[in-house]
Amino acid sequence: MKKIWSFIIAIFPLISIAQNCGDFMGIQRSGITYPWKYDIQSKSGNFYAGKNSKLNIICNEGKDYRISFQISSSIMDNITIKVADNSGKVYYSTGVDESMTQKLDAIKKELASLQEQKAKAKSAKKIAELESAINKLLSEITNLENDIQNKQYMQTFNFEFTAASTVELVISVSADENCNSKGCVSVLVANKPSPQSSF
Repeated sequence: MKKIWSFIIAIFPLISIAQNCGDFMGIQRSGITYPWKYDIQSKSGNFYAGKNSKLNIICNEGKDYRISFQISSSIMDNITIKVADNSGKVYYSTGVDESMTQKLDAIKKELASLQEQKAKAKSAKKIAELESAINKLLSEITNLENDIQNKQYMQTFNFEFTAASTVELVISVSADENCNSKGCVSVLVANKPSPQSSF
């Protein structure tokens, strides 16, 4: 009897988490209003440190799609989401795009080089040219840092697009190693016929 109770106690938290995750999707689904329709490709699942998952979505030509994400607050800061097609074109991502940080690093290296050249320059003309180039790079750095900060702290958790042709999207969701809790991520897919356009 003790073994049965131990099994029930051990399995109960998993059942309650799964149930909450299902409820999570239900609450999110209730927000869909006409003309949008719920798409059965929607999914939800539990995530914890190191958990990665991919979900393939087929988006049919002639339809508009809205894909939205809901993330448990307990794991919000540790989840990364990326939506791309098979060609690698990114439709949506959370967190900072690696290419943005690489570009920022490259500009900072270029800035350091120009500052070094300015320190060694002898002519006033050369110094003025270098100062102009340095100011331009400083402006680029500020803009990129603002973009990165906005991407980190002011992100939206949905996007819309029109499928010009049928496309398969791959939604990648991962929880980083710093995640110290479990939580739910739901992917809600809604669609509607694209408005007919002609002249």
